[in-house]
Amino acid sequence: MKLQEKTSVILITLLIVILALIVLFVANISLTSYSALEQRYVTQDVDMALSRLDAEYNALSTVTTDWGQWDDTYEFVNGRNPGYVSTNIVPGIFRNLQVSFIVITNENGEVVYAGAYDTMNHTMIPVTESLFPYLVPGSPLLKTSEPLKTTSGIIILDDRPVIVASCPILHSDLSGNPTGSVVMGRYLDHSVTVVPLTSVQQQFRLLPADDPGIPASVRALLAAAGDNNARTTEFVGDNEIAGYALIRDITGQGRLIVEVREPRTIYLQGATTTIQYVLIVLAAGLMLGITYLLLLDRLVLSRITSLSTQVQGISTKSLPSRRVHLEGNDEFAALAREINGMLDSLDEASKGLIRSEARFHELADLLPLPIFEMDADCRVLYTNKVGAELFGISDEMIRKDIRVGDFLIEGEGERMRRGLNAVLSGGTSTGEIYTLRKTDGTLMRAIISLAPIHREGQVIGFRGVLIDVTERVNLEEALIESQEYLQTLLMSVSIGILVIDAGTHTIIDVNPAALEMIGITRDEIIGRSCHDVVCPAEAGKCPVTDLGIQVDNSQRILVRSDGSRISIIKHVVPVMLHGRSCLLETFIDNTVRLQMQEELQKSQERLSHLLQTSPVGVFESKASGALTYVNERWEEMTGMTFQDMRSRPWKEIQEPLDRMRISKEMWKKFQSRLLPDAETRFMRPDGSVIWLYGQSVPVYDSKGQIHGYVGTITDITDRKRIEDAIHLANKKLNLMNDITRHDILNTITGIFGLIDMAVASGNKEELARLLEQIKEEGRLIQRQITFTRDYQGVGVHAPVWQNVRDIVSRAISGLNNPGVSIEIELEETEIFADPLLEKVFYNLADNAVRYGERLTMIRFYYQISDIGLTLICEDDGVGIPDNAKARIFERGVGRNTGMGLFLTREILRITGISIRETGVYGKRARFELIIPNGTWRFVKKERKE
Repeated sequence: MKLQEKTSVILITLLIVILALIVLFVANISLTSYSALEQRYVTQDVDMALSRLDAEYNALSTVTTDWGQWDDTYEFVNGRNPGYVSTNIVPGIFRNLQVSFIVITNENGEVVYAGAYDTMNHTMIPVTESLFPYLVPGSPLLKTSEPLKTTSGIIILDDRPVIVASCPILHSDLSGNPTGSVVMGRYLDHSVTVVPLTSVQQQFRLLPADDPGIPASVRALLAAAGDNNARTTEFVGDNEIAGYALIRDITGQGRLIVEVREPRTIYLQGATTTIQYVLIVLAAGLMLGITYLLLLDRLVLSRITSLSTQVQGISTKSLPSRRVHLEGNDEFAALAREINGMLDSLDEASKGLIRSEARFHELADLLPLPIFEMDADCRVLYTNKVGAELFGISDEMIRKDIRVGDFLIEGEGERMRRGLNAVLSGGTSTGEIYTLRKTDGTLMRAIISLAPIHREGQVIGFRGVLIDVTERVNLEEALIESQEYLQTLLMSVSIGILVIDAGTHTIIDVNPAALEMIGITRDEIIGRSCHDVVCPAEAGKCPVTDLGIQVDNSQRILVRSDGSRISIIKHVVPVMLHGRSCLLETFIDNTVRLQMQEELQKSQERLSHLLQTSPVGVFESKASGALTYVNERWEEMTGMTFQDMRSRPWKEIQEPLDRMRISKEMWKKFQSRLLPDAETRFMRPDGSVIWLYGQSVPVYDSKGQIHGYVGTITDITDRKRIEDAIHLANKKLNLMNDITRHDILNTITGIFGLIDMAVASGNKEELARLLEQIKEEGRLIQRQITFTRDYQGVGVHAPVWQNVRDIVSRAISGLNNPGVSIEIELEETEIFADPLLEKVFYNLADNAVRYGERLTMIRFYYQISDIGLTLICEDDGVGIPDNAKARIFERGVGRNTGMGLFLTREILRITGISIRETGVYGKRARFELIIPNGTWRFVKKERKE
């Protein structure tokens, strides 16, 4: 670097350092103050957000307290207010109270009521399952040890924050012991009052505590804080600052982090002011520095530059006779005269050196080896004729500073630099082998020997010679590479490899995989006979050399060192190694494969047993719906075999009325990524209709496409029948209540009229007659109430399968008429009917006994037709007139109460069974109970030993 440049650099550097210290000092103090101020403001905004959140807690706690400390809630929990839910907990309550769910528990922690409100659809929905782990005994939400204290806070349900509050259930006057808890929750994203924004530029967010968007340092700092007031701030880039606070849930775990972001307005304004001050200081310093540099250059540096330029011109233009000139009589002029004297001496020495170098170059051109010279920076200064031809080096290239490294391949330059440093340190050249690129692009491996060139005690360059060893090196490298490859292959493969002498059967080499499988060390196995170590065959009976057996991927037994035997897959080939006949034996452990085959077979057997014994039908289908597998239970339910359904779509056997509905429901659930399920009717080949509940899951291929479906079906016919029967029974009970109330009111009106007539009558006989009529009207009311009691039992209990033979036997056991013979000609048959079925057969037999007059026989038997099973009750009594056959089943028609056959018909109607009278008047009475297909079945009754 020139003196002028050094001086300028030093002065400028000094000026920059001084200005930088001033700038750093001012900027550090001012910017630190601005930063602390904005951090304090952000912390205040975070506190405001937490205060708003506390207000939400208190508001929800107030609402929860109003419901918990209420007599109606207290009575409801204790089972004394059944209308509590329908009266108080309606969808409008959720909107008015701004709550998402309400849960009421008793004193044992059991949920008495749980309901949630969907704000999007404005409908009631079930409470999410993730809430119930918080509703266990010992939970803070069910704490009742302090009856007047509410519990509030935050919990996380389905990755959404929820404000929750609970209150012990007490009387409105706060008396009594707590009998449970009221828990209310409000999803935080439904509340807008939490947002504490004081400026439109602020950003407020509630984030999970483990949100990756929060800096790790912030999460660690907040997690390590032991109190609930942990606050921290973090700079977000250069233009924003964020404040954070940890929110703990009701269990004390940090689950949420409040984040408030604001622009760094204060800091940026402070930075602008600081920059303006710095610019003023820099301008003043710059003016002072420029003035000083101009004076220094004019008085000192310009004269030094003139002297340097003249000396450089003499050197670069090779004009040894020219001398320097400088005006004046100062130190610089004296220096110029000394330089001229030195130039005279150098001129004489240079002429002698040129003559010596000419003689060296003439000798070097006569040698057959490349000889070169280079300076300390590896620039080529000279090469003899052989080197110039070999590498295409011309005088023009030497003048353009061509370097030795240009002929070395990548990576060799650094190695040569290390060799040169060793020579410079006083060592000798070891003649290392380098790879060079010749003129034709081919590579040459050569030994380069170097010697330093000294001048005036300094090394100014190097002189070297190249010896071509390309062919020798290539042969050596190929041999080494081949050996290393074979050795690496032998040692790294997981296949056991043995090299055995074919004549002596001694082991001459082994790889690690074989040693591990045999359980022996290398020293223990080398030189031993293979019959003693690994082969179970006796000496002289080698399967390969003695018996001539070809061992090609054959399953064999390997004898381990401990005497145990394992299954292997072996391959043996004869080879020649170093002129020696050998056997190359390779083998792999077959134990794992055999175990996997055994486990796979067991797994298939278990799956087959599970499918055979499964209580539900299991099926597998293609993506098109064509069935590819069904189990035995599926065939039992549908009455169809797999051969009947092979490759047929499932929808072909669905009830036609259900196909469109099922297709829409399944497609909608597939699009929503829900588990497809549906209820459908199915007509069996015998004509009976059953209800099935089916569900399936898609099976995906390696490309993520649906390959098929696997699912189950469950017979829900009984459940559907029970639901229909209960619906019909409720409808009939409501109708009967209206009719009975109307009849009783009419009877009471008649009683009031008779009472008025009795009061006005003065005749004792007429009065007695009126009182008897009043008494008869009272008996009528009594019969109506008795019938209502009996009718009320119809449909109360769910229909069940009942054995007809057993029911009839129990029904007639209560009859006391020894003159009547009863014949029961029924198979072991079950029908699906109301539990009051026994009363049906009792009424039929009792009516026959009461009104048959000349009755001697009652017979029960059955007939089967296309419409179903017909149960017949027939007697040899007087029968029923033709004009009364239909009316006898109406209410109030008959010789006594007129209720027995009406009640019989209503009991049978619960499950769709009809009754009619088909006897011949004067000869017999005959009642037929027609039972539709699907509601009757033959059964096998177990014999008791």
